[in-house]
Amino acid sequence: MKRHLPLMLTLAALALVTALVLRLVEIRGDIVDFLPPAATAQEDFLLRELRGGAAATLLLAGVEGAPRAELARISRHMGAVLAASPGFAFVANGAENLSDAERDLLFRHRYLISPAIGPASFTEAALRADLERLLDGLRSSAAPLVRMFGFADPPGAFLVMLRSWVADSRVEMEGGVWFAPAADRALLLLRGTAAAMDYQGQQDATAAIRAAFVAADPAGARLLLSGPGLFAAEAAEAVRADVRMISILSSALITAFLLWRYRSVVMLAVVAVPLASGTLAGTIVVALVFGHVHGAALGFGMTMLGVCDDYPILLVSNARPGERLADTARRIWPTLRLAVAAAVAGLAPMLASGFPGLAQLGLFAATGLLTAALVTRFILPRLVPPGGMTVRDLPIGLARVLLALPLRRGWAMGVILGAGIVLALLGGPVAERDLAALSPVPAAARALDLELRGQLGAPDVRHVLVLRAPDAQAALIASERALAALAPLIAGGAVGGFDAPSRYLPSAATQRARQAALPDAAVLDARIEAARAGLTFRAAAFDPFRATLAESRTLAPLTPADLAPAPLLGARLAPLLAERNGAWQAVILPIGVRDAGALISAAAAIPGLLAVDVKAGTEAMLARNTAQALRWAAAGLVLVLVLLAFGQGGLAPSLRIALALGGALLLTVTALTLLGERMTLFHLAALLLLAGVSLDYALFMARSDDDGIEESGRALRSVLNCTITTLLTFGLLAFCVTPVLHVIGLTVSLGVAFAFLLACTLAPRRAVTK
Repeated sequence: MKRHLPLMLTLAALALVTALVLRLVEIRGDIVDFLPPAATAQEDFLLRELRGGAAATLLLAGVEGAPRAELARISRHMGAVLAASPGFAFVANGAENLSDAERDLLFRHRYLISPAIGPASFTEAALRADLERLLDGLRSSAAPLVRMFGFADPPGAFLVMLRSWVADSRVEMEGGVWFAPAADRALLLLRGTAAAMDYQGQQDATAAIRAAFVAADPAGARLLLSGPGLFAAEAAEAVRADVRMISILSSALITAFLLWRYRSVVMLAVVAVPLASGTLAGTIVVALVFGHVHGAALGFGMTMLGVCDDYPILLVSNARPGERLADTARRIWPTLRLAVAAAVAGLAPMLASGFPGLAQLGLFAATGLLTAALVTRFILPRLVPPGGMTVRDLPIGLARVLLALPLRRGWAMGVILGAGIVLALLGGPVAERDLAALSPVPAAARALDLELRGQLGAPDVRHVLVLRAPDAQAALIASERALAALAPLIAGGAVGGFDAPSRYLPSAATQRARQAALPDAAVLDARIEAARAGLTFRAAAFDPFRATLAESRTLAPLTPADLAPAPLLGARLAPLLAERNGAWQAVILPIGVRDAGALISAAAAIPGLLAVDVKAGTEAMLARNTAQALRWAAAGLVLVLVLLAFGQGGLAPSLRIALALGGALLLTVTALTLLGERMTLFHLAALLLLAGVSLDYALFMARSDDDGIEESGRALRSVLNCTITTLLTFGLLAFCVTPVLHVIGLTVSLGVAFAFLLACTLAPRRAVTK
């Protein structure tokens, strides 16, 4: 045991440091890291909106599966509990949830900010209709609410203003809460205080909603929950779950395989040291460069278990009888060094791709591979005592078949040529441009989100209209003018409505205009007396109306700076009106877009209004930067060929290696296309990784050109062991929920099988004896 103490202590130290680093490093899982950097102001806005702009922090909830009266009770209970939670900026379910301070502020300014107010609101005829409606309300079940506001606000400006905030929804009111139209489903709309990409905050918010639902004693009712923040949190959890699965299952499978092949527990530690070193180095370097580590990059790094362990396996399996590992490392180092250099060169396009997430994948892998190779060459031989590990020979029949494959080289060339023809006949690989295809959120969850948004009138973020102005008031004025110009779209049915900052807070100029239209005291008294003629109201009943209208004539306009006592209004306004980089930005969100072409055309005719189609804009960015990444990949391939020509001492040997590499890539792309896979940047990342793995196999199968059949057998044995351990890892990745990891797993699993067979087939021909 003492012989292995340095090895075990090194492994224990690596495990402790890795655990500490993983606790300190921020791990993210959002898809935005895999979007390219912005090249224009429009793209900069688009990326900011995807990260946490308007509507990105909304959560939508539905409660169903019980009688309506029970659903209303549950909704009221949830609304009361969540409104008191610091994790929510506002909670809306139709029930009265304004604080006293906010209600007083909005009520005092109602005639300045309510959309119900205009010059005709205080005519004798309008007031007569208001008083008759007030009288009917006093005789109805809504009498308490009517008494609270009706005598101080006969035109109903305050209540109309509150209702206008959900005017685009189709909700029904029953039991004091919202219900979906013609459905037994209570609805709630919430905005959390956590940013959309604050996954822990989003998880806490969704946990609070579920806890409030359970606390309401829902019996047989069901909770439905959706929203971008929820999706982001679930995506991050899916990444973590996949990483846990890979770590546990691949470790178990590779442990069993290595124990069977090498008959020594020590071999597990031998393999683990370069792997742990590479993973630790990759994590630290990526965190230092990017400030965080993407979950997919970490998962990709964990797949190095099937790549970095190639190096110690090649070291141990290529050792000659009685040879010290230090001598073996020195002997195989030129080939291993060339393989690692070529693999890193193949990963270089990821670093230059312009996609932060993809750059992380490349940096993590390149750092890990370099570190693992250096540890294998210079440190591992010093830690492993001589003897104690016996490599199990390959079954003689299998060895003879594999070593005879070079005699079937013509068949291999025919298969490669056939794959190229098939791929050409299929029209080549089909590119995937839809971001939804890269999301781990199930289609059913996305469908529920669309359904709840339609019922609540909550905006989606497919189309966004943006205005920039030097200050908040100019932005509000621009918003009002844009809404007026876009109004025909609503009348024509092209758009269901618009969510805009001026919908909640008119500009100061509009408020002053409404203020100027208010009647003076004498005119108002005369009109009230005429309007109440024949009705049962006392003369003094509307003194509160007279007093508050008199106050309204002298109020200063309400501005964004005055909204501290109004958190509900502030929460609605904040995503739509904000200061960005020294200027103010107003965001207008179309709701229920049915004719996107008409919307884009109308927006183009309004000076200063930028129309952003989030889906089309994102796809355009992906297409542009995918082309750029492919160009860099081609440059990386040229660099690999140059390195091979230099390392192999000539063009002819390097072409044989290049053919094995290119053939594996071509066969993999053809197989993926036949399986119906639509190619993404993640397929490209996987193909680049596959290129590095393929180089290992081809180089080590070719390095024993003049060393005889025994050396060929050792090379074959080592490469086969590497292939199996790689498949045990990447095969699991193919079953991941996270699309990034699934794509990498499927692509590399197929490619590794092709690469191994081609490496054997294109190896130098040798006489095969027993």
